[in-house]
Amino acid sequence: MLLVYIAVIAILVGWMRGGSIQNFSSYSIHGLWLPIAAFTVEAAFPLFSRFLPMDRFLGVFVLIEYALLTVFLFFNRTLPSMWLLSAGTAVNFLVISLNGWRMPVSDAIYQMPELEILVEKIETGYLMEYVIQGENTRLIWLGDVIHFSWIPQMSFASIGDFFMAAGVFWLILSGMGKRKAGKRKPL
Repeated sequence: MLLVYIAVIAILVGWMRGGSIQNFSSYSIHGLWLPIAAFTVEAAFPLFSRFLPMDRFLGVFVLIEYALLTVFLFFNRTLPSMWLLSAGTAVNFLVISLNGWRMPVSDAIYQMPELEILVEKIETGYLMEYVIQGENTRLIWLGDVIHFSWIPQMSFASIGDFFMAAGVFWLILSGMGKRKAGKRKPL
């Protein structure tokens, strides 16, 4: 959800700077469908769980998701924003791969009554891509440990999410461009 908020903010900032979404058609970005496909795979986890034993297949789907992201990053490796996106992707993949293909979430979530529904979804497996921190959790400091109580539909984010958010922000601003000096548009 953090990336969605950041994308909206970046678009608004891009417009304020005189940029345009239409400028993306001339921006050298390749394979934009790859991250869309990757996030579609993740969003479909609950659907997959109806037909497949996800305890055995979750790792396969996570590998597919991150393979799609990696190919996108490789295709666009010359864009300056990609190093931030690559760092965030690598950090998130590392912590997920070390924790049973699930992103660990801070156990502080248990002290937040407003997040009871989220806890239930994680514990029942509906949000199978997450696991609440336990005694065997590895590298929890790279997991979803940064709490956002003031952002709608947000609970926790990871350091990797912040790298990715910064990369998305930079990518959108670069793609939108900005107004050339001396060419002010009338209000």
